[in-house]
Amino acid sequence: MMFEEQPLDRPPEYRPPGRASSPTRWIILGAGAVLVAALLTLWWMSRTRPTPATPAPTTATESALGPPRPKSQFETLPALDESDTFLRDLVTTLSQHPVLARLLATKGLVRGATLAVVQIGDGKTPSSPLAVLRPGTRLQILGPDTGRIDPASYARWDGPTSALTSVDPIHAAQLYVNVKPLFDQAYQDLGNPNAEFEAAIVRAIRTLDDTPQLRADPTLTRRTSYFEHEDPALRSLLPVQKQLLLVGPDNRRRIMQWLKQVATNLNLKI
Repeated sequence: MMFEEQPLDRPPEYRPPGRASSPTRWIILGAGAVLVAALLTLWWMSRTRPTPATPAPTTATESALGPPRPKSQFETLPALDESDTFLRDLVTTLSQHPVLARLLATKGLVRGATLAVVQIGDGKTPSSPLAVLRPGTRLQILGPDTGRIDPASYARWDGPTSALTSVDPIHAAQLYVNVKPLFDQAYQDLGNPNAEFEAAIVRAIRTLDDTPQLRADPTLTRRTSYFEHEDPALRSLLPVQKQLLLVGPDNRRRIMQWLKQVATNLNLKI
């Protein structure tokens, strides 16, 4: 019986001290020799055993680190102010969505996209650089002067949302890396010397992601030339966050999911 297995309801059995008998003494000495030999053997094996190699990362470990950032496929690029045709040709190979084609027909594509991202990060609605994406119909509410947004109004933003998400996020990340120097230059020209455009991308996505999730369609009050949120907390949101609430929960989910997938493929921390 091991010591740990001794009954706890009585002390160990007492035996008076005395000299062990000769057979017992030899048994003890033999057991001690065996124990010493075993310890020496284990010590020698611990010295001669090679250090186990670090196991190769498993698929789960590799996937946890995220996909590798794509590398640029171009060594030379056109000048920033002469890059419209070049960029237009690249994007049309990824998507031919009609709304996206309307945006690509505008001039100053890189500068316009850069300005839009910067304005979103600042909390502003990029109404000027993205003017061609403005819906052709007006927002409607369920009431004469005050009421919830008419859910049918969310469909006004289905086209721009579909245009954005029609580009595969992996391909979008590769496209950005290919033309990154153009965006960096446009970003620096906006008053950010020696800065990389990716800082603006991260800031814009975070600004949009901070928009609160609503359990129901927001209630708006009709003003002379605009609508105003009835909830004071929503009135205090940044303009671009208020705009994001107007695209509807489904479009918002698709937009944010696409943006975060692009950021993941660029290894950006959002």
